[in-house]
Amino acid sequence: MRRLGSIVAATLLAGLLAPALLVAPVAAETAVPKVVIIVGPVGSVTESYRTEARAAAAVARKYTPDVSEIYSPNATWPVVRKALKGASLVIYMGHGNGFPSRYRDSLYPPTQNGFGLNPRAGTNDDTSHQYFGEGRVSTVQLAPDAVVLLHHLCYASGLSEPGLPEGTLDQAKQRVDNFAAGFINAGASAVIAEAYTSPSRYVAAILGSQRSIQSIWDTSPTANGHTFAFASERSTGYVDEMDPQNGTSGFERSIVLKQGLASSDVLAGARGSATGPGTTGGFAVDPGLPTLLTTGLKMSMPSLAGATSVGRQANLKLPFSIGDRSRLPKSLEASVRWDPVDVVNLPAAPTSGSTLLLPEGPPSDISLVTPEQTGALVAPAALSIGKGAMSMGVSLPTRPGRYRLTVTLHDETGVAYDDGTQKLLPTVMVRVTGDIDGAILAAPSNTLSAGTHVSLPVKVANLGTSAWGRDRVPNPRDPERNLPAISAQLIGHWVALGEGAIVTIPAQVSTRIAPGLAPSQTAEAALGLDVPTVPGDYLLILDVVTPEQGSLTAAGVAPTIIRVKVVSGS
Repeated sequence: MRRLGSIVAATLLAGLLAPALLVAPVAAETAVPKVVIIVGPVGSVTESYRTEARAAAAVARKYTPDVSEIYSPNATWPVVRKALKGASLVIYMGHGNGFPSRYRDSLYPPTQNGFGLNPRAGTNDDTSHQYFGEGRVSTVQLAPDAVVLLHHLCYASGLSEPGLPEGTLDQAKQRVDNFAAGFINAGASAVIAEAYTSPSRYVAAILGSQRSIQSIWDTSPTANGHTFAFASERSTGYVDEMDPQNGTSGFERSIVLKQGLASSDVLAGARGSATGPGTTGGFAVDPGLPTLLTTGLKMSMPSLAGATSVGRQANLKLPFSIGDRSRLPKSLEASVRWDPVDVVNLPAAPTSGSTLLLPEGPPSDISLVTPEQTGALVAPAALSIGKGAMSMGVSLPTRPGRYRLTVTLHDETGVAYDDGTQKLLPTVMVRVTGDIDGAILAAPSNTLSAGTHVSLPVKVANLGTSAWGRDRVPNPRDPERNLPAISAQLIGHWVALGEGAIVTIPAQVSTRIAPGLAPSQTAEAALGLDVPTVPGDYLLILDVVTPEQGSLTAAGVAPTIIRVKVVSGS
């Protein structure tokens, strides 16, 4: 019995001790620096930026396993926002949109001083970009004493952009201070901007040394020896420093930092995981996009109210229906993209947010990338939601021609809805008219008997901004001084096609259009034609010649072409 009692006692004792053994403390995982590398869409140089980013990522992995690479065409704001949480080192290469600039009279936090990212992922588009500015960046929580590296951006180091004046020293100082503010609000203790160098050296120095961040910046190979400092106005307690190429111009490098910051501080604030990031193959996973597919929303063909003339404002209407109005978000945004299909003389001047190439040589060797193309910048704006249509004002392109108008829906934070939602909206073709513009409406083909005389009915529309000619102006006091009416002319020109066809009649015919045809007005006309006497295939090319501007075709307006088959008379 003693032995049995001993066994029972031992068993009970083991049972009492077991829970204590199960909850014994486990050594906590040691935090490592988290590195996030972002490449936004920058057109033809995107691949060069990706190459630099991959090199920087390889350097970073020598010091930490927690490295996320987020590259165009999948660098969207939801992905970037999720990855930035707890980051000790952030590297961004892409378009920069800062302030002061020519685009706004006051600072605009939703789009300025942040990232230029892909509006939507998976589109294989390295050109379209949307700005997520300091207002969005400030909502992220970086690791304590994080460092942000901004490479090849306009505005971040004080520059403006290619093709524009660099601006004054005071403007450059404001740009540096403004571009750093959002990142500092997110927890950064230093923001470094370098226009002409890759980030790899900074990555190695920050993660692999005990040096001060000031010393790392001072000894960069790009240093010009013209450093000056001033107190930050946007970030209390921080110091701004610039190192222009020429002392008061060439604003190619800057730093905004908390004085005394060292690499050891960055490492001490690490919040990354020793098992690596929450990524697949080193690339951040898309956390998912908002959708409207579950609301029962149906949308119809978009339309534009008002004249579609170059540079004008028009009202974009998006008709919709929904069974339960309460399921529709109270606030929605939309952006428009104008993709040129048939446009004459595309502008060569920059529009916004252009970026710099990345040579290591002296500034005199620096090449600038092609400025932004029409339709590249995606800028969401609030929609007005009515009973059966959503609407917003849009600016039409500044060059006449045909464009593909694509409307993208965004939530109230500017994030684009998922692909399923976007497919609710059809894409439309828009003819944007110029100051000198018109259209001729006629049947595209016809069959006529050889040698006959016919009257071809057409409609002519004045799509420009001024009248063609004028009506008769009477002079009641002196009828002999009445001003006669002046009209535009409709011109037809025969062109023979293929073997056998030949123009034996006058090749050109004309008739007058109603005098003083006003903008947006149409007039009917009848063009008298002598049909060629030889059977065959012909083209009849129609043009309008105005008294003020001459030929519309010469001004870049496509002529109307009618294919005519001439057959033997009965």
